Amino acid sequence: MRTSGVLLPVFSLPSGSGIGCISKEAYSFIDWMHEAHQKYWQILPMGPAGSWNSPYQPLSCFAGDPVFIDPETLFHKKLLTAQELRRCHSIFYTEKATRVNYELVHMDRHNILRKAFSRFQPDEGYDSFCAQNAEWLDDYALFIALHDHFEDQSWTEWPEVLRTREADAIARYRNELHTEIDFHRWAQYEFFTEWSALKEYAHSKGIQIIGDIPFYVSYDSADCWMHPELFKLGRRLRPTAVAGCPPDDFSPDGQLWGNPLYNWSAMKRDGYRWWIQRLRQNFRLYDVIRIDHFRGLESYFSIPANAESASAGKWVCGPRMAFFRAVYKAFGRDCPLIAEDLGHITPAVRKLIRQSGLPGMKVLQFAFDGNPENPYLPENFTTDCVVYTGTHDNDTTFGWYNSLSRDAKRSVTEYIRDHHGIPSRGRHGTAPVFGAASVTRHLVELAFYSKADTCIIPVQDYLLLDSEARINTPGTIGNNWNWRMTKAALSEELAAYVARLTHLSERG
Repeated sequence: MRTSGVLLPVFSLPSGSGIGCISKEAYSFIDWMHEAHQKYWQILPMGPAGSWNSPYQPLSCFAGDPVFIDPETLFHKKLLTAQELRRCHSIFYTEKATRVNYELVHMDRHNILRKAFSRFQPDEGYDSFCAQNAEWLDDYALFIALHDHFEDQSWTEWPEVLRTREADAIARYRNELHTEIDFHRWAQYEFFTEWSALKEYAHSKGIQIIGDIPFYVSYDSADCWMHPELFKLGRRLRPTAVAGCPPDDFSPDGQLWGNPLYNWSAMKRDGYRWWIQRLRQNFRLYDVIRIDHFRGLESYFSIPANAESASAGKWVCGPRMAFFRAVYKAFGRDCPLIAEDLGHITPAVRKLIRQSGLPGMKVLQFAFDGNPENPYLPENFTTDCVVYTGTHDNDTTFGWYNSLSRDAKRSVTEYIRDHHGIPSRGRHGTAPVFGAASVTRHLVELAFYSKADTCIIPVQDYLLLDSEARINTPGTIGNNWNWRMTKAALSEELAAYVARLTHLSERG
């Protein structure tokens, strides 16, 4: 069945509390998607964001980020007073609606959640959640409590008895920090309770959620602290090699991400148990999972931990089909996964995609290099793929087109004319180039009418927004993950346009 959907991070939703969250605006967005006849809402990772608020540097691969808890829901549960809720809204009333002020948001959420927890009375639902999630929840709550106790120092700077998780020390701190641990358990319970209700509402409207799991984990994460044997760590539990990507035309020194690499040999010995648990947890959150940096399962770029740049790295074989055999044994061959197969893709990676049977990704912004065999040109697609105009790592299509040279714009315009049957009207056989708004709309339509089984459009491209609405610029820090949509952005007219486009392109 041909389907379509919208890409919009949760933090980019409008709300009265400074950041998009599991609020009434999330429910309204689902209503809008339903009116637009969309099948999928694709989001970004929802784990507790680490460095620079990046959802791809999570503090845990199992937990949710409490920043997404809705203050209004807490008010309706009588965990906040009306005055406290009004104060929260008033703090962000003067904030620009198109940006998240993370420092202010985290400070306010911390205060609000503490107040709510002080009034919370454990019940059967809470006890059941804690019991069902004890395998990751207890240590995660302890990890965050210790992080706070040691004033945000990395776990590698904690006393040795905690770094190495000596049983007596762990027991002593569990007792000493029991109130803090209970707070973090409750925050997870509240997050998952609110998200489960939203997911159920989406299902009632015929909408499924595509989630995204980061390939790597942060070094300063609960996962690395709890399971050091699953990572390539050496003396004093320091990484011996870290992740990144090799030099290319855009990054002469490559990219040095710094994440610890997996010890795939150790993971294979226990049947990839940690990964299976991770996927199982994410299938509770999402209906479909996009595996970020899929090519790392075929081979990954390993950089010596003491290297100053990624140019010192090398490619090392990944787990390949052994990983997928374990996944299919646990979830069945038809488990809904998507391969993020962008970047440095080799014949070996393409072979793994075929063997695994996962649909890959096609991004139209990558299509116009003049090569007729470019795999991102719609005529070169196979049906088993997901097409995007752009992703969270791309500029908006409006901004991307405006950044092109005059010749590149002409190539895009000529392609659109050829595939839409638009005659040239320029003098001497030279047609004028289209404007950015026109190109954005045409590429959205090209994506819909392509042979790809699934079409996902970033909401910014429906709204014809420029580079100010970009989500992330890879290789940069400081101004990413903070774009927000305004409350009045999505109209009934736009929903009608998307619904009609969905109908005409035979997507449902």
